[in-house]
Amino acid sequence: MTIRVLVCDPIHQDGLVMLKKAGFEVEENHTLTPDQLEKRIAEFDAVIVRGRTKITASVLNAGVNLRAVARSGVGLDNIDLETARKKSVQVISTPGAPTASVAELTMGLMLAVLRKIAYADRAMKDGKWAKGELMGSELKSKTVGVIGAAGRIGLEVARIAIQGFEAKVVGYDVIDFTEKARRLGFRAAPTLPDLLREADIVTVHVPYLPATHHLIDEKALDAMKNGTILINTSRGDIVDGQALLAALKSGKLAGAGLDVFHIEPPSDDWEKELTRLPNTVCTSHVGAQTVECQRLESTEVAEDLIRMFQ
Repeated sequence: MTIRVLVCDPIHQDGLVMLKKAGFEVEENHTLTPDQLEKRIAEFDAVIVRGRTKITASVLNAGVNLRAVARSGVGLDNIDLETARKKSVQVISTPGAPTASVAELTMGLMLAVLRKIAYADRAMKDGKWAKGELMGSELKSKTVGVIGAAGRIGLEVARIAIQGFEAKVVGYDVIDFTEKARRLGFRAAPTLPDLLREADIVTVHVPYLPATHHLIDEKALDAMKNGTILINTSRGDIVDGQALLAALKSGKLAGAGLDVFHIEPPSDDWEKELTRLPNTVCTSHVGAQTVECQRLESTEVAEDLIRMFQ
């Protein structure tokens, strides 16, 4: 029997070629609305998504032949995992694939904020020689606080900061990572407030869950040292954006590097203001937007689906 796979979001072609060579029937449709997806999902044995498409309880209940949901990427907050479990639908993801890509963007955002790279570039393009306004700081002199230091991306950020920049690193996670931290040469903070009080730069690398909603809230921001820089390449709602806006405007925080937002693209007035502040550097959720990462995510999804159905 031919296995039918619906690809709802664009993924690298290498994975699709693998599926077709393995005998799968692959349909790419990147414009399906939620209602259209619900009406068509019964035709397929598996569906592949990235971050745009939501696999809701309604979609899963309508997918009478559905056996697998594959997320080309790391976050699963767009999939109703509880309903998938009840329906015995296997959920596949590629948590290791974006590690290097997201970690490198994180470091880039740190450097961009520390050295005011975005402002310098805009000034040059406007014909302004702004050297006198561009006193920055070295990453080497900073303590980087990694929230989610037990995960792949958090550990890679710690490794690059230590080995590439000779920065000091302190990490925090709800999972014990003491031995991994020891091998890389950094310390595990016993609590999140301990990390926040020590770090000059705080970078967030945890999944979005009810327990991590607004993990970085007004209280957490107040606990940080004056002049701290916040980096978020994880999920927008892990940080209380309005509290962050206030902290940046007041000067409590020196700056922020943000790749993720409460609504994407930002539509609330407060979030638009956040992206326009002179002390923020903002990118449009591009952490995994590299050729290497996209190819790896796609081929890993294909390998997992082939293994599952064969």
